Amino acid sequence: MRLYLGNVVTLVSVRKCFYLSSVVLVLSTMMAAVIIVKLSPLESVKCQPQAVTAAVEWNTLANNNNNNINNNRRHGNNNRFSARPPYAAAATSTEQMTTVRTTTTTTERRINYFESRRENNERRYKEMREKMVQNKIAKMSRKMRNKVLPLLNNSGVVEPNYNVHIFYYAWYRSMEYDGFWKHWNHDILPNWKKNDKRIFPEGAHMPPADIGANFYPNLGCYSSLDPQVIDLHMRQLRDAGIGVAVVSWSPPSSIDDTDSIMPDILDAAHRYQLKIAPHIEPYPGRNPINLMEHIRYLLSQYASHPALYRMKRESDGAVLPVMYIYDSYVFPSSAWWELLSDRGNLTLRGTELDAIYIGLLVESAHRNHIKKSHFDGFYTYFGINGFSFGSSWKNWRDLNKFATQNGLLFIPSLGPGYIDTQIRPWNAENTRHRRHGQYYEVAWRSALNSGAGMVSITSFNEWHEGTQIEPAKPASNRDFTYLDYEPEGSDFYLNLTKWWVQQFTEKLGYYYAASALS
Repeated sequence: MRLYLGNVVTLVSVRKCFYLSSVVLVLSTMMAAVIIVKLSPLESVKCQPQAVTAAVEWNTLANNNNNNINNNRRHGNNNRFSARPPYAAAATSTEQMTTVRTTTTTTERRINYFESRRENNERRYKEMREKMVQNKIAKMSRKMRNKVLPLLNNSGVVEPNYNVHIFYYAWYRSMEYDGFWKHWNHDILPNWKKNDKRIFPEGAHMPPADIGANFYPNLGCYSSLDPQVIDLHMRQLRDAGIGVAVVSWSPPSSIDDTDSIMPDILDAAHRYQLKIAPHIEPYPGRNPINLMEHIRYLLSQYASHPALYRMKRESDGAVLPVMYIYDSYVFPSSAWWELLSDRGNLTLRGTELDAIYIGLLVESAHRNHIKKSHFDGFYTYFGINGFSFGSSWKNWRDLNKFATQNGLLFIPSLGPGYIDTQIRPWNAENTRHRRHGQYYEVAWRSALNSGAGMVSITSFNEWHEGTQIEPAKPASNRDFTYLDYEPEGSDFYLNLTKWWVQQFTEKLGYYYAASALS
């Protein structure tokens, strides 16, 4: 009986504890719910007087929060920051506005933090890329030295190859020799890109320390009229194995009168077994009619000189002078047809003005222009790979095929590089860095692989556009440091040209003797 009563008491106690626990659990749950509701951001907003809270503050907060979220996503961290922490307490209207401003300030700081991180990352990436490029260039430089320079050490004389031409400029004048500057003091040219709103320097360069070129000549600011300079230039071309200097020519009345120096250039070229071909420039007022008269003058003055370059025309076997016509495409093919077709009303064919006329091809459409005009061939001039259809190495094989199919000469123009920002500071996009001879190597290989039987080099001394192979030296002034050929040395591109002329000659399998083209 006592045991039974004990069991009953125990059972009643357990039930009381169970009921009390249930009551406590329910009350705790209700209190927790009330606390959560009171502490939630939604309740804080609901309890806030609407007349006090400015809508613009909330819009600002929303916009800043969106920016914060987008910024976090940009950096791959979607949940790192929230607009407000979930434990924020309810506030009065004044406290709420303070909270908004504080949150906005915090958000702005976070945005600034991420912007700073992004800028630092971009800067580090740029520095890393620059270092990679420098290392690559240094590696290519070592490769070129190990590969080419041992071949340049031979001092043997190479025969001039008359199928290798080079563009030569005789328009430089010096204060010391001529009493005035010309071309070394080149103007800084205005930007021809109408949509480019950048501001660039204006005016002219002031030699001898400040010249219109990115490289500085080893001879200093020389005069093209100086006989010693002319003789040295012809000897340098001869030592490099180049056969023909294509000399920029304008008639006596033009601004850049290079006609007066032609006799001295022809005489010096003859001493070194070189040939000279005129490169007729687009002087003011040039048109097919007065061009015919200027060609008449040019041939009457120099046709009898043994250094004037001549070659055999395949169609009839005639041995004729060679004339390069710069910017030939500016005149319609119908105008050229009158001069160059044997059926033209003003035809030069079969007359004393007959010659091998070489037109300039820049765009793809110029192929049809060259053909319809009845030019004997075409060249591409610009040593800027990718600048135009004609100057792009990848198109040379097709251009040679087109020339072969139409009985034309194809003379691709290759160069060691390009930079003209001293006279066209807005044209940096067309810069082609030399890369210690690597760019020149690819250009030569592209010309050889195209199958062309002739090549032209841009240039010996077009200093304004940085295409020269003439020796350069390190130099600087207060505001500018000139580029140079170091560490390979000032004669590097002459020596490199000599080596590539040998490769070109061996690939073709023959040499061109001077007597064959006289």
